[in-house]
Amino acid sequence: MPHEIVGHAIVSADGKIATADGDMPAELRNDLDFQRFQSHLDRANLVVVGRQGHERHPNPGRKRLVATTSVHDLSPDPADKHAHFWNPSGLSFESALAALGVPADGNVAITGVFDLFRERFTAFDLAESNIVLIRDGQPCFSTGHPRLVLADCGLFPVSFEPLDPQANVTLTRWRRLSGSDLL
Repeated sequence: MPHEIVGHAIVSADGKIATADGDMPAELRNDLDFQRFQSHLDRANLVVVGRQGHERHPNPGRKRLVATTSVHDLSPDPADKHAHFWNPSGLSFESALAALGVPADGNVAITGVFDLFRERFTAFDLAESNIVLIRDGQPCFSTGHPRLVLADCGLFPVSFEPLDPQANVTLTRWRRLSGSDLL
């Protein structure tokens, strides 16, 4: 069984994950989503994050793969024994997983650098804060709203729940379906 590659994001109504300077605005944060998110990260064999996310939110203790161009291929993070810097141009994702000993049936959580994994996602947990707008913010995907991008990549919404009705935060689980699932 191949790796389970699961994206995790909370976005504003206009599909943004952060302000223009990369900060997550307080109004986008949601305690129920954060608890769910942390629980998923705890179960993952590996968490993939971008360099800025790694620097802004250090997380010693979880095995992390930090996408960056500051290394040639794969290099340990001297400040965190569980993290490795990875240059996608210098080493394939599969080779990085093998080098880190991620089991073939392991779960990999993607928490940033979503464009790198568009065609690899097996699932994506998309939380949406339906009343927050971040007009000039950083998009989850560079090519459009996450719902449109995920559908364009061949993922289907398989479940929907009002995660926090009071805050108008919803959660849609997207999944790549096999041909037999579509019949």
